[in-house]
Amino acid sequence: MMRKVVFIILMGSAAAGLTAQDMLLGNYASSILQRDLRRHVEVLASDSLQGRETGTPGGWMAGDYVAACFERYGLKAPYDGTYFQPVDTLPAGARNVVGLLEGSDADAGAVVLGAHYDHHGMYYYSVYNGADDNASGVAAMLEIAEALAGMHKSGYRPRRSIIFIAYDAKERSMAGSAWYAAHPLTPLARTAACFNIDMLGRIDAPPATDTNYVLAVGADRHPSPLRQITDAVNVTRRLYLDIDYTFYGSSTFSDMFYRISDQYHFGRRGVPVIYYTSGMHDDLWKPGDDTAKLSFPVLQKRTQLIFYTLWEMVK
Repeated sequence: MMRKVVFIILMGSAAAGLTAQDMLLGNYASSILQRDLRRHVEVLASDSLQGRETGTPGGWMAGDYVAACFERYGLKAPYDGTYFQPVDTLPAGARNVVGLLEGSDADAGAVVLGAHYDHHGMYYYSVYNGADDNASGVAAMLEIAEALAGMHKSGYRPRRSIIFIAYDAKERSMAGSAWYAAHPLTPLARTAACFNIDMLGRIDAPPATDTNYVLAVGADRHPSPLRQITDAVNVTRRLYLDIDYTFYGSSTFSDMFYRISDQYHFGRRGVPVIYYTSGMHDDLWKPGDDTAKLSFPVLQKRTQLIFYTLWEMVK
């Protein structure tokens, strides 16, 4: 597929009060399109992948798809020329898919952006497609990777490196993220933050009184500017999402869901984390979690929010 090309018009930027980098960032955020998010979700949540269960042909096909995207974007393959990190705690061929965008300052460390790509497979001839859980999160991660790789090629290289990870085996006790956290590319002591995306595409999660929202859990657990940055870009970039830093105001739900998604293995080691999600819904872990039930307009806005926040952490 032809690479996206973003034309930047710099004339008048001073009068508008914008730097060239501000304009470039806005244009690359605008390159995160609903149709491209949908395309990724439709591939990953298709019946042909049979629910992407870890160690199955469908799971390997999903991993191959992510790796092909990383290669097309020009990310570095960090494992002897491949993007695959075997998860040796599982015998079934589990593998994380990892792409690296190198920063300009080797001493500045890295930021991780991850989303798990596995799901529950098939039961009694029903395919558990996992469109929201978590094809939506992988789609968001891929679109952010493509946009930032495009900026890198335009000469705007982040100071910190960015490590993009599609985790395998989240549905097997988060084995993929546990393995990466124990065997990181950049030592966790030099990892400035971990961004995790897990179920980002629905608007009907309880209490469903506002569809223009996102949950951003864990940002207050370690000292970091993640919450302040998220709030700031939400306003300055005119996204105006209703951001809830808990699970619906419940400390019990917030702690429970913090512990059962992939950022947990970073947070427990002291890495600042933020976990973006649209929350629970009636199709969670059921065959009804299909592409048609996702809201791509709000998925686009949520993805752009993460893109802007991530850039502030790495620039």
